[in-house]
Amino acid sequence: MPRRDVVLLNTAADGLQVDDGVVPQLAQRLERAAQSIDSGAAHDHLNRWISVTQG
Repeated sequence: MPRRDVVLLNTAADGLQVDDGVVPQLAQRLERAAQSIDSGAAHDHLNRWISVTQG
């Protein structure tokens, strides 16, 4: 499995509630995670986190 897919699945599955809405919820979270990675927002967030924790 490509690394990007592993990251997307881990991100999407974080905090999921186990109920009847889990499949649509997972699909929505996968889409948001992909958008965050593709737009560079995830990278920006990581850099802010690094700056805060090392500052």
